[in-house]
Amino acid sequence: METLALLTSIETKIKKLQLRNERLEKDNEELKKTVFEYLQKLELQKKNVDQTKHELMALQLSKTTNMDTAHLKKELDHYIYMIDKCIASIHVK
Repeated sequence: METLALLTSIETKIKKLQLRNERLEKDNEELKKTVFEYLQKLELQKKNVDQTKHELMALQLSKTTNMDTAHLKKELDHYIYMIDKCIASIHVK
């Protein structure tokens, strides 16, 4: 009888271990799926950040270009004024 009880006990433990193993494998698959989803989200966020950085750089560049254009226009107006002054002084003499 002891042998039969021992074998029954072992069989019960084996079934419990099989069930636990199946549950752990299922949990593992779910965790893998979740990690994969998070990695995809992270990659998408990285792409969004990169795109936003490029847009910001383009915006900053356009602002710089507008400032440079305004500065160049101001300088050009100053040179035209100086040339007009020179021409006016030549006509007076």
